[in-house]
Amino acid sequence: MRVLIAALVLGCTILITPVALAEAPPEPDTAASETQEDPAEERATQFVGVTGPEAESIPGGALLLAAYAIVWALLFLFLMRMRGLQRQTAEELERLSAEIRASESA
Repeated sequence: MRVLIAALVLGCTILITPVALAEAPPEPDTAASETQEDPAEERATQFVGVTGPEAESIPGGALLLAAYAIVWALLFLFLMRMRGLQRQTAEELERLSAEIRASESA
């Protein structure tokens, strides 16, 4: 069910996004644009420089290793879950087989 919902959300996103991007912005009113400042000039007068660190605070190598570790951990947990489900199914099958054999002999 979750997969179906995720597929629907993804499909709607893929279908709606190009339509939203394809819409043309409204044309500005010519009389109003003559009295107003050009947006580029307006941004240039409002620009304030930002000072901050010159380098990244987290190196990319550590992020890459963390991402791989998370993927491997999730894969391991998935495989352990599948192993448990397989064991439960095998036990249930053995129990049902024993019940069938007991009912045939009775």
